[in-house]
Amino acid sequence: MIPASGDRVLRLAVRTAAKRDNRPEENEDSAGGRADSGRFAVSDGASTTARADVWSELLTDAFINGDDPLAPDVLGALRQQWWERVATPGLAWHAREKLHRGSAATFLGVRVDADGYLVTAVGDSCLLHISDGRLVLAAPLDDWTEFSRFAELVHTTPDTPVPPEHVRSASGPLSDGDILLLATDAVAKYLLRHHAETGGLPPLIEHVDDDDRFADFIERAREQQELDDDDSTVCVVWA
Repeated sequence: MIPASGDRVLRLAVRTAAKRDNRPEENEDSAGGRADSGRFAVSDGASTTARADVWSELLTDAFINGDDPLAPDVLGALRQQWWERVATPGLAWHAREKLHRGSAATFLGVRVDADGYLVTAVGDSCLLHISDGRLVLAAPLDDWTEFSRFAELVHTTPDTPVPPEHVRSASGPLSDGDILLLATDAVAKYLLRHHAETGGLPPLIEHVDDDDRFADFIERAREQQELDDDDSTVCVVWA
């Protein structure tokens, strides 16, 4: 029986840095993966919504553990889980009122198998496929000017479904030595803008071996006004 990711030996690193001056627990991004099953995901919680950190985590965890968080039955169960986790006893009335307005987040899931990879996405978290140092695919967005404050989102409120046209997909072959870089919007926009202006990518991947190196790299990019001051998260997969 062929493993979920084929005969490939996959390796991954997950790194994140909160907005400048925010505490780590205020980071509303989530990311993770399982090399054995070839499932990887990132999600960017919308900061204007309630407990977006919890919602983004539920979406990524569901995908990593084998479910499709966009399937109606799974999405319904995740919405119930979100409410049960955030509606704790003793909340002030204004906090509970915000919870009733719900939460929202982008979602990007990548499935690697023997034939290659498949991307499923809602919003502007992106996959960049790098082969021999070259960017060969970016999805669902491939132009840094397409990023805006109004990304498509997955909502917790039952009366806000995910329209089929908001679900984007892409796929491609994967060769040994290739890199799949999943990134939330700030990092994806930064990488695509750098690529558009220079024809290459900044050396972010060289700085994901530990949390401090990644945080230092992100802060330098922010200081140079190349990277927006937003939660910045990557899941890097080496084939």
